[in-house]
Amino acid sequence: MNLRILGAFALVLSAASHVEADDRTASAARYFHIFTKSTCGFNMTAESAERAAAALGMSDLHDPLFPAVSAVCTEVKKGNKGKVIEIRIRDSHNVLRKVTLEKAKWWQE
Repeated sequence: MNLRILGAFALVLSAASHVEADDRTASAARYFHIFTKSTCGFNMTAESAERAAAALGMSDLHDPLFPAVSAVCTEVKKGNKGKVIEIRIRDSHNVLRKVTLEKAKWWQE
């Protein structure tokens, strides 16, 4: 009986930590979206920011957030006015990844 309770408690704790990790990725995606919009004027879709945060392993402000913002700003300053920007950036495990970011419409945030 006690082993079942312990197993159930372990399952609840593992589920809670998984949800917490997803919240950190979502907040990193939100910061990535806000920083790129305010720094270099590239307004990406929220889905694009979430995909980029998941692909790069962003979960904190010290992860590849600022190098990714820098890469987006470099592409914008090059004159890339397209609907899609592709950047190459190292993720949290130091692996070079190619990330595609979609530009949002003027009415989207």
